[in-house]
Amino acid sequence: MASEVDVQGDTHREIMGATYHALCKHGYAHLTMQDIADEFDKSRSLLHYHYDTKEELMLAFVDNTVGWVGARLAESDTEDPLGRLEEYVDGFVIESGEEDRETFALALLELRVQAVHNEQFREKLATHYQTNVDTVAEIIADGIEAGVFRPVEPESVGETIYTALVGARMYQVTLGAGHASRRMRDQIAEFVVENLLVDGRTVAEFDVEDAGFGKDDDGED
Repeated sequence: MASEVDVQGDTHREIMGATYHALCKHGYAHLTMQDIADEFDKSRSLLHYHYDTKEELMLAFVDNTVGWVGARLAESDTEDPLGRLEEYVDGFVIESGEEDRETFALALLELRVQAVHNEQFREKLATHYQTNVDTVAEIIADGIEAGVFRPVEPESVGETIYTALVGARMYQVTLGAGHASRRMRDQIAEFVVENLLVDGRTVAEFDVEDAGFGKDDDGED
């Protein structure tokens, strides 16, 4: 059982960072508390003071990680639904040479695998899944209300977009399917332009590899 003292501040960040680095190095199946302690600048006893077992620590790591990822993906500098959707989708793209992002995606995949047999992992990751679907659905719903998107079912479209992005990224980092996440992003961009944006708009020029998601009215910016 974990200590009743909440892990906060620098100690919390350091423990989560150590857990992340150890997970990336060793994978979940072979990961030990000692592996995590080896990545932790402070003593192993402090690690055990807050977390008694590997599973307890990893559950806290799941909470920390998926919470951070969800918040990051939901962030946007614009209130425009089209811009928000583009920012969200772009957040899944891993370009060639972005090794840190590939490693992070693999760490998330390691956690998802545990959900098959561990109910606590499954519950936390199911919440993360639904949060992301809801994020996209909210963007779609806002776009419909604003007259930007056609009247579609936001939840269905949101789930389709999210699962497609996750699947493409998974294939890219596990099978070396280079640029799979970029190609999926481009396919979603094409879907948005051709099927989601309201009628009455024209495509001035659409290059799926370079363009954003927008259509220009009457060819004007």
